Amino acid sequence: MRVRRVVTGHDDTGEAVVVSDEDVQPTDPDFGPKWSIWAADAPVVLPDRGTRPDFAGPLIPRPGGFHVTVLTLPANFNPDSMFDTSDPARAAETAREQTASAVAVVPDPNPAASYGAIPGFTGLHATASIDCLMQLSGEAVFVLEDAEVRLAPGDWLIVNGVTHSWRNDRDEPAVMVGVVIGAEHKGVPLRKR
Repeated sequence: MRVRRVVTGHDDTGEAVVVSDEDVQPTDPDFGPKWSIWAADAPVVLPDRGTRPDFAGPLIPRPGGFHVTVLTLPANFNPDSMFDTSDPARAAETAREQTASAVAVVPDPNPAASYGAIPGFTGLHATASIDCLMQLSGEAVFVLEDAEVRLAPGDWLIVNGVTHSWRNDRDEPAVMVGVVIGAEHKGVPLRKR
């Protein structure tokens, strides 16, 4: 997939101009290609020259920051397939340890295997962000602790720092566009069951 980014700004005379026009190359910090369109770790002050704001990345901005991104779940993606799930508790714990190094996850006091075994359970995590995502093509499956939601093209999903995972049950990639907003997060609540 080709992703083009055209950036505007102001020149030395104050005129609005195109600062850059280029293809964005994908990265793969976890399980599928992602295109970082524009991001900042803090509020941006305008007008500016259109230079890229500071962003530590790769996915989650600091509180008050944002990240515009395109995400792809590969065909038939299920995080469970990456682990030996014969011992669900151990598989979930191993996945949690590995996810923490790829994505900025928030602390979770609940045992890794306490969330059940809905397909995709090994990828359950929460981030310090509000993720506003629209399904562009394919069908993503948003996995919660005890439920799942199928997203078709045109559907929007707002993820408010909840424990979640992803799956793609189809033979084609699932492509989403999102705006990720960095937020303060006190950590995943202790489940009362």
